Parts: sequence; structure tokens; C-alpha cells
Amino acid sequence: MTKFRMLESKYFQHKIPLAALDYYDQNSHGEDDFSRKQVWFYSYGDDEIEAEFREGLNNMFETLFSDDDTKWDLITLYPTHAKGVVNPNLRDLMMDVSADNNIPMDQVLERTETIHENHVMKKEKTKAVNLEGSIKVTRDVKDKNIIIVDNIALSGLSMLHGAELLKKHGANKVFAVSLGTALEKKDETTKITDENATQLLRRAD
Repeated sequence: MTKFRMLESKYFQHKIPLAALDYYDQNSHGEDDFSRKQVWFYSYGDDEIEAEFREGLNNMFETLFSDDDTKWDLITLYPTHAKGVVNPNLRDLMMDVSADNNIPMDQVLERTETIHENHVMKKEKTKAVNLEGSIKVTRDVKDKNIIIVDNIALSGLSMLHGAELLKKHGANKVFAVSLGTALEKKDETTKITDENATQLLRRAD
């Protein structure tokens, strides 16, 4: 069942709702099945795992976005830490999900310089500073409702960073989706039953 948490940080102005397929345990060392599949898929791709994730995301999208009063205009990936790169396995997966749900895929965020990988950093401020000025918005997103996608949301700062940029460029609503969400944030996480994206966004008001 889809996991939900509200992402927020004192270093970013806007809260952003996050929906994820399951918990990601960064300390499982391959023992947790979902975490192992997520790492393998992101690194190497795998048709069987991709089909499983595609089914899970389509179920999520049907609840959150297809039955929503809001028209969701596009899906975009949050870039990797490397300049000009999005993960090809996640991109291919989301292109299929885009087609399945009739929500266009458009890469409107671009990493303009290579940065350190945020997940290896400990302090929230260090992570926020690392992200600063490293991404640009490449299309007109004024008044658009945008779904931003990443593989894992641990601190959630990357998603917050992407959402902040989109909002600064005039985006209307922004909703975050990831394959995994941090197991250590379980106390802040709930399961989504029948609420749609617009209803969940109201929690950020």
C-alpha cells in the first residue's frame, strides 16, 4: 500500500507531499526485499522488477492522480547528482507509467553542475547548501501541476529543492513520488487508502 509523508525543512519555503511504494532501509545490506530490488533496479535495470514497480506506480497513480479534480500536466524526474544526467532506468519506467496514465513526461529540471551525493552527507544544512544553484528549470512551467519523481526520498531535501525551483518559476501544484521512502521516517509516514493528490496537498496548507 502506498506510503505517504509530508516533506518539509527550514531551508525551503514550501512543504511538499510525498507518495512512495514502500519503505527503503539503507541499513538492510540486501536483507530487505524491497530495498534490495530498488537498489538493483536503479543501478542495473531489471525487466521483472520494472514490471513490479510499474504495477505499483500505476495503482498509486490511479488513486492519487487519475481520480483527482486537478489536471496533472506533466511528470518530471529529479536529476542525479551528475551534471546533465537522469537515471535511465527510472526514466524508462516513468515513461511507461506516463503512457499508462496519460500524463505527459517532460524533463523540465536539469542538473547544471555535478554535486556531492546528498545521501552520504549527515547534516541537513550541508545537504541544502550542496544542492544550491545546481539545477535549472528548462521549460515554461507557469501554472502547471507537476509530479516530480525520484528513486528514494530519505531526508526529502532533493524533492524539496526541485519543488522550490518549480514554484519559483510559476508552477501551481507540485507533488512528489518516489519508489522508496526512508524507513527511519516511519513514524512520520501513513498509508494512503482513498485520498487523492489534491486532498493530500491540503495538508501542506
